[in-house]
Amino acid sequence: MGFLAALLKTSLFLVLFLGSLFLLPVLYPSTTFPFEQYFIKPARDLNGTLELNNHLNGARKLWKDQIFGPECLIVLEDKIYTGIHSGEVIRLNNEESVQPITKIGQPCDYIFDDELCGYPVGLALDTQGNNLIVSDAYYGIWQVDLETKKKTVLVPAEQILPGKGANRRAKLFNSLVISRQGDIFWTDSFSEDFVFAAFANPSGRLFRYDRVKKTNEVLLDELSFANGLALSPSEDFIILAETTAMRLRRYYLKGSRAGESEVFVEGLPGCPDNLTADEEGIWVPLSVASDSQNPNLFAVLAPYPRLRSFLARLVALMRLPLRVLNHIYPNDIAARLFHSFNDLVIRNAPKRSTVVRVDWNGNIVRSLHGFDRSASGISHVLEVKGHLYLGSPFNHYVAKVKLPEEGLKSVKGN
Repeated sequence: MGFLAALLKTSLFLVLFLGSLFLLPVLYPSTTFPFEQYFIKPARDLNGTLELNNHLNGARKLWKDQIFGPECLIVLEDKIYTGIHSGEVIRLNNEESVQPITKIGQPCDYIFDDELCGYPVGLALDTQGNNLIVSDAYYGIWQVDLETKKKTVLVPAEQILPGKGANRRAKLFNSLVISRQGDIFWTDSFSEDFVFAAFANPSGRLFRYDRVKKTNEVLLDELSFANGLALSPSEDFIILAETTAMRLRRYYLKGSRAGESEVFVEGLPGCPDNLTADEEGIWVPLSVASDSQNPNLFAVLAPYPRLRSFLARLVALMRLPLRVLNHIYPNDIAARLFHSFNDLVIRNAPKRSTVVRVDWNGNIVRSLHGFDRSASGISHVLEVKGHLYLGSPFNHYVAKVKLPEEGLKSVKGN
C-alpha cells in the first residue's frame, strides 16, 4: 500500500506539474507574439525541374580543417571571403591558404561560443566605397574598410529596433544586400532565444538601413526565420527567404505596389538559406531537406499553439539550471551543449542535399542534388567560372562542384 500511495502522489504531482506548464498563461518564457495557429505549405514533389540527380555528389573539400562554419561566401578579385566560427572574416587563397581580414566579436577560448566570439553570417561588398559590410549574428551590422581595416558599427546589437506592434532588439542578425544607392537591406531572423525558435510564432524582420539618415525602417515583420536576400536587377523588389516556412517572399520597393509583399515561391523541398542573385535568377540552397518522408518540424508544430507553448516551457525549465550556473560562474557549457546538439541534428538530417535555381518570375528552373554528404547543410551557393562553391555553418571546409554545362550562366564569374 505504501508503494501504491507513493506512486499515486508522484503521478498526481506530475499531472499538476505538466498541467501547469500546459495551461498557466504567466509562466516563462514570454514570447514576442502570442502562441497562435499558423500553417506552412508542404514540400513539393520531387519531379519535373526538381527531379533527383547526383550532381552534388563527390564534392571537393577545400581548405579542410582550416575553417569552421563558412556560412556566407562572396568573391572579390578572384578571392573568396567568408565568416567563420571564432568571429573572424577571412580570405581564402588559391584553394589552400587562409588570411584573416577582421574580427567583430570578443576574444574567446571556445570558437563555437558564438555569442562571445561573434559569427559573421552575412557579407556584402559596399557600393559606396572599398568596404566590406558584415552582419555578425550577435554583434550587429559593421562596415570594414578593406584597405585600412577600420571597423565602424552601423547597427549596434543593443539598439532597440522598430517592429509591427513590438519594438525590440535584433536577436540574430543575418543576411544583407546593398542597393546601388547604398541602402542596406538586412534580416533579423527571430526575436526569441534560439532554443525556442521551433516553438514560438514567427518573429523575423526585414529592415532597410538608410546610410544618409543612419536609421532603420522595418519593412516586414512576423516572418518565419527571416534569412537570405536578393535584390532584383532593376531593384524594384527584393526577395527574402523564410527558412522555416520553406518559401521565398517578394517585397516591392518601387512602383504602384511599393510596400506590398507576396509569396514568390513556396513548397520548396527544404529550408532556404542565403540567396545569390544575378541577372538571370537566384541560387537557393536548401540547408535541410524536407519531403513526404522527411517532414519539416516547424510545419508539424505550426497548427498546435498549446503544444508549442508547453514544449517551450519544458525546454525553459530544462535550461534553467544552466542559466543559474552561468550567472554565478560564467562558462561555455551551454555553448558546448548547443554545438553538440547541432552536430547530432546534422548527422541525423536527411541525406539529400539540394540547390535550386529560381528565375525572376518565381519559377524553379532546375535543381542539383547529392546524397553522399560531401556537400551537406548548404547555406550558400557561389558560382565562379563554371563551378559552385558551397558554404555551410556545419562543415569544416568549402565544398566545390563543377556545374553541369547546361547550367552555366552566360556571364561567368561573380
